[in-house]
Amino acid sequence: MNQLNLKKSTHLLSVVCTIIVAITMIANIGAILLLSGTLLSQIISPEYLVTQIQADMGLSFSEWIILLICFIIKCSCMFCMVRYSKKLFSCISKAESPFTSNTTKCIEKISIFAFLSVICPIYPYYHLSVLLFIEGILVALVLRSIALIFHYGCELQQEFYGRPSLD
Repeated sequence: MNQLNLKKSTHLLSVVCTIIVAITMIANIGAILLLSGTLLSQIISPEYLVTQIQADMGLSFSEWIILLICFIIKCSCMFCMVRYSKKLFSCISKAESPFTSNTTKCIEKISIFAFLSVICPIYPYYHLSVLLFIEGILVALVLRSIALIFHYGCELQQEFYGRPSLD
């Protein structure tokens, strides 16, 4: 009965991740288009955009570009984390056991992108703080530890059943 509940809940989480992937992809495309439009308008009419950004947001043109680039990096990391989470939940819902090499790889990749997302600041509004950096390292280490636990579970399963874990 617990296996059925696990499969149902992971399938639901996989569907939710699909929706979040679409939202993060739209945000990422929007930010890339905004960055492209900003750079293009700087070529066409250099002074107009600079004065508008300065008046509306109090940012210099270079700060605005850095803000957009950091936002694109954060959206890309979030997209990758959710994409691998979807793959993780999909693998768990389809496999006989959650202890497969695919689940281990997904958790490892999620830990990397979580770390990158946390340490990338939204400059100039939120600078990288020491606490945020420590939090990012802690999250990455916890997820990495979970990946190692899953890897160990794969090895135990292989020893018990005498066959490699299913991917």
